[in-house]
Amino acid sequence: MRGNNVDKSQIQKGTKELLEKAEKPKEFTRGLEELLKSLVDEKATKNYQRIIPDTGKFFGVPLPILRVIAAEIGKFIQKEPTEAKLLLETIWNEGSFEARQIAGKCLEKFCQKNPEICLDFVSSVLHDLDNWAVCDNLAMFGVVTLRGYKKVQTTNEVFEILDLVMEDNEKEIKRAVSWILREITKRNPDEVAEFLTGWAKANPGKDAMWIIKEGMKKLPKEKHLINFPELERLFPRS
Repeated sequence: MRGNNVDKSQIQKGTKELLEKAEKPKEFTRGLEELLKSLVDEKATKNYQRIIPDTGKFFGVPLPILRVIAAEIGKFIQKEPTEAKLLLETIWNEGSFEARQIAGKCLEKFCQKNPEICLDFVSSVLHDLDNWAVCDNLAMFGVVTLRGYKKVQTTNEVFEILDLVMEDNEKEIKRAVSWILREITKRNPDEVAEFLTGWAKANPGKDAMWIIKEGMKKLPKEKHLINFPELERLFPRS
């Protein structure tokens, strides 16, 4: 069966069968490669070669199919969070473009309730990033992970991750970063203000400036901006 001839139910079935090997990394990796090889599409292969010339190892599986696989794995790790980090690492370490796209997309829903597991995973694979597509995918869903700190105290690791994407020029990444900053402000107003002030003092480029302006919108002026004049100077409020 090839990628353009497979329906969603077949992909879901194949992924569920694959997940039966979740506790056996070597068997899971072989099974993942077999699944991806069965879903190759010639058009996707040509697109990857054209758009992402530095893709490295890839099979040629269309992104919509990868989303279906990631959704099934995401459901699995939500039910089995103790197995999540090992499974995510196993998928990532397979090394192909498709596997790393799947690993990033798995984070979307799982990480809202398990931010520490996800942050540990994202931090552990940053040194492996080798092309813009995998980087953007991981950045998008890695940043969304930080929403888990909406109701709890942040850690330094949160702002270390945000630092890495503050100057990203991709529209969706910028929106994600500013959204997360607003989301975590209620519980962490001082930390967010200090982070944004640090960037405001560092002669930020237009992309970082946009994130600062959007990310500070939930800071209560009367309580915080009086203590952070750099933000007040850059973005005076009426």
